[in-house]
Amino acid sequence: MLFLALAFPTLAQSGPTPASTLTGVVLDTDHTPMMGAVVELFGSSAIPLLTAFTDIYGRYRFSNLAPGSYRVKVVQAYFAPAQRKNIRVDTSTHTVVDLTMVSLFGMSQWFPAVSRPGDEPSDDWTWTLRSAVDRPILRWIGPGDAMQGSDATIVKPVGDTSRRNLSHPVSLHGAVTAGSQQFGQGGVQEEAFLRLMQSQAGEAMMHLRTSTSGAAFVAAGVERDPSPGDSFRAAGSFRTLPVNSGSGVGPLQILQFRGGEQLALSDELLAQFGAETEAVQSGQTVTAALPFMAVHLHQDGNEITYRLATSTDLQQLTDLGSAGDVPALAMQNGNLQITHGLHQEFSIRRKVAGLQMEAAYFYDHLIDPVLNGYGDVSAAEFASGDVLLDPITGAFRSAGPNYAGGGFRILATRQVKGNLWTALEYAEGPVLSLPAANTLPGTSYVEALTGVGATRTQSVLLSMHGRVLGAGTAWDAGYRWQPEATITAVDPFDTGLNAPFLSITLHQPIASLNSSPDKLELEFAMQNMLAQGYRPIYVVAGQTLYFAQAPRLVTGGLAFSF
Repeated sequence: MLFLALAFPTLAQSGPTPASTLTGVVLDTDHTPMMGAVVELFGSSAIPLLTAFTDIYGRYRFSNLAPGSYRVKVVQAYFAPAQRKNIRVDTSTHTVVDLTMVSLFGMSQWFPAVSRPGDEPSDDWTWTLRSAVDRPILRWIGPGDAMQGSDATIVKPVGDTSRRNLSHPVSLHGAVTAGSQQFGQGGVQEEAFLRLMQSQAGEAMMHLRTSTSGAAFVAAGVERDPSPGDSFRAAGSFRTLPVNSGSGVGPLQILQFRGGEQLALSDELLAQFGAETEAVQSGQTVTAALPFMAVHLHQDGNEITYRLATSTDLQQLTDLGSAGDVPALAMQNGNLQITHGLHQEFSIRRKVAGLQMEAAYFYDHLIDPVLNGYGDVSAAEFASGDVLLDPITGAFRSAGPNYAGGGFRILATRQVKGNLWTALEYAEGPVLSLPAANTLPGTSYVEALTGVGATRTQSVLLSMHGRVLGAGTAWDAGYRWQPEATITAVDPFDTGLNAPFLSITLHQPIASLNSSPDKLELEFAMQNMLAQGYRPIYVVAGQTLYFAQAPRLVTGGLAFSF
């Protein structure tokens, strides 16, 4: 038997204590020994301490090891890398670690569902079709299980276990919804999302949305995963909105191109970067280039992240495949303005005594932030050139003054019991507010805009989500408190829990007569149920307009997935 060891022949030992060894066998999925595979031994750093090659029987050996925690990684051409972490080696011990490598061209096969650990959300699938490299291809959902939401995205974020990501690489999701809608999204909406697996390392998506108000959205994108941890995503979209900017040339038209990459710099270090090019046209054309980047370090149970973003709509790869809301744009002095700025954030996440804790410090510099307004806008306000009006919903937008400042947030998440999860977040930072002195009767709209200014405040969010066993109802409920005078959110770049005031969403599956993967469900959403955060503006004409972070909305509809 022949073993070859490179880099370092031994690790230093103290005293005459006999050294420890670590050995094992590397096999493929057919239990055939893998000869000539490269086996690397790591300590606490990303640089291998020792390197060995397997012999004709697939065996490897590391000798003279000091006590400690190690990681073993094996690499072979045309096979997916395999590794084993947190290998504990004690004094004078012989540790055996066997590894199995799977071919990149292996056949797919069915596996029964495996329960997740108690500190992770439970899956909703009964069987899953996986490739030999353990990539899910198709999931089979049992008739008694609830769909886990309908927010389809083209990618998964780093480390994401969110139940709102559709995991069917070959899937179709459709929905018809009605009710009060967000800015630019009135009327009855029809939506379809198609996701198609092209290969084990790539997939494509197409997203369509239309409404009786005249709004329309179409997007297409691709994803490529050339190697474990590395991804490339690109998406393009075109949107028309029945929004009046005063130009008299018809609907607003928005063209967006988004692209980004994720690179695994090491087993502990991931980097994301990308950008969006956006063009908005309605009598005038406004363009913007909005880059983002993020670096994630996973080490010793901690996840440390540095994030830089220039748009509240695009901050990570997850955002590339989402239709999302209408982009952050508004009017100021008769000109369209695209909200942009610079957001820098440093955060650390760690699990402590059953709690998932996250602390973050951020610094924002926002230019032309959007102010959301509601009410019957008269010709005088519209003629001021500061109003981008949606005549269907009665909502309008204006651009507020630029502001900058630092802040922080603290988030704690815990699985209370079974399918019940809860989260509590506290944040402090800069916002825009409208003092009461600027909302007296007779105030003009221009005067009200002049009164908007930056201040600092706090917000507190309590969020819960779960699923009702038996009925299969999936629900989310959240309440975010913030002082009434504030008209923008604390930390507007926060992509996590950001429910506006009291908001609830429900997803109720409709039982099918067989166990096919086809699913129907009722969707119901209520936003800002108590109509909080409305700041009145008493204008000269006598009507009352309001600034508010989020409107009171109630929408519902029917969705299907297969």
